[in-house]
Amino acid sequence: MNEKKNKFSAKVVRDLIFSVGGLVAMNGVIQLLLYPQIKRTLGGEKFGDILSILAVVSVLATAIGTGANYARMVAKTKNRGGNGDFNVFLLLSFIPVAIISVISSVLILGEKGIVFNALLIALSFLSVLRYYGDVEYRLNVNFVLFFVYYLLISVGYVVGTFMIKGGVFGDRLTWVTAIILGELLAVGFVAVSGSIFKGREALKVSPEFGANMKTVMFLVATNFINALVLQADKLLLNVFVNGEAVTVFYIATLIGKVIAMLTTPLNGIIIGYLTRYKGKFTAKFFTVVTVASLAVSVIFTAGGVLVSHIFVKWMYPDVYSEAAVYFLVANAGQVLYFISGTMMVVVLRFVHERFQLIINMVYAALFAAIVIPLVWKFGIWGITWGLLAVNVLRFLLVAAVGYAHVDKNDGKNDGPDGIPEETTREIPEEEKREIPEKEKREIPEKVAQNTEDETRENAEKLEETAEKASEAEDSRNVKKEDLRRQSH
Repeated sequence: MNEKKNKFSAKVVRDLIFSVGGLVAMNGVIQLLLYPQIKRTLGGEKFGDILSILAVVSVLATAIGTGANYARMVAKTKNRGGNGDFNVFLLLSFIPVAIISVISSVLILGEKGIVFNALLIALSFLSVLRYYGDVEYRLNVNFVLFFVYYLLISVGYVVGTFMIKGGVFGDRLTWVTAIILGELLAVGFVAVSGSIFKGREALKVSPEFGANMKTVMFLVATNFINALVLQADKLLLNVFVNGEAVTVFYIATLIGKVIAMLTTPLNGIIIGYLTRYKGKFTAKFFTVVTVASLAVSVIFTAGGVLVSHIFVKWMYPDVYSEAAVYFLVANAGQVLYFISGTMMVVVLRFVHERFQLIINMVYAALFAAIVIPLVWKFGIWGITWGLLAVNVLRFLLVAAVGYAHVDKNDGKNDGPDGIPEETTREIPEEEKREIPEKEKREIPEKVAQNTEDETRENAEKLEETAEKASEAEDSRNVKKEDLRRQSH
């Protein structure tokens, strides 16, 4: 038993290292090479505008790509449908992605050129596919290939950085081409190495299409709200202040976001293992999750402030003095947002997915009521304090939903094998007759009550319960010889 636990723990640690490593590589290239090169080439004001357009791309990719990604995981846990349902949905999403991309390009960048807008549409749709694509490795719990997936994105971005520096296609087109390269490498890799985009089933709609799309719509809606709020700082500052303010606030929150984004692969691991978890959602379990989340938030915030002073002074010396005053509050707000997201992943394993939509709708309402007026009135300081306030409220809201759904029994009345004592009973003779003779000799006196299914499925569950009960034979004082005599 200990050997199995050690192997499981080692696998979890290995998965975490590979998944975090991939994200660290990608974000490291973005923050150390790609974005600084764009800023040096185009200047602070234009860089702020580009960050704003990339915020729109991120909202589309997160809402559609991540929404479909999580829905595919849900479908697996419920043995519903295959890849075709989700691929058809992704193809249908191309039209709104294209329309929103072009409108954003015109409004934010003033770009009306056909070539640039075609490239922006390609970037947006490839980003949607890339955000969805890593579900291949989550489904199969293969975080080695997950690492390779994000490493290829990093390689594409490195090459793109040198393209920007060399002005390969001119300043106007090269930055978008550089980012496309990274997304294209990732999508190409999953298409070749995985199965989600392969075979005859790739575009075949399953009988469960309607049920799958219902889940997709829930998760797309909730991820849209989630992503819109997350990226709203760039869009609001661009509207109410200017592109330079976007740059300053982005740099002030940079390390906080990078540290917090490390929870993204952790969420993937949590989802992967929680789909196999059959235990209870107890108050004790959720209290450990909540306290650990708060402790991690404090550590990440302190680390974020310290590293921000070092990193920003090194990479963005021209805006260090402007950004430094926001480090503490801005980083705390960013970290709390992502940590509460990790808590939500745990909670959603045990409650209906509609609660994610409800939580994010409440969060969006709080954001609109608190943050928008503050940024309009106080600019960067307004959005800094406003984000901290709404993210504290989000954390409390997720915690409240979790505690409202914990198992009220909390394991207090469980027998030594984990089966609640009040739900055990003697096997009726008529049920015993339905069970094969060999199984009769192995079934203990008491089994978990199952009033929902009294047929063949019940026999299978009884056999599974018997295996568990046999391990606790001494503690439950089950006498096998007495049972054999009763069975005959």
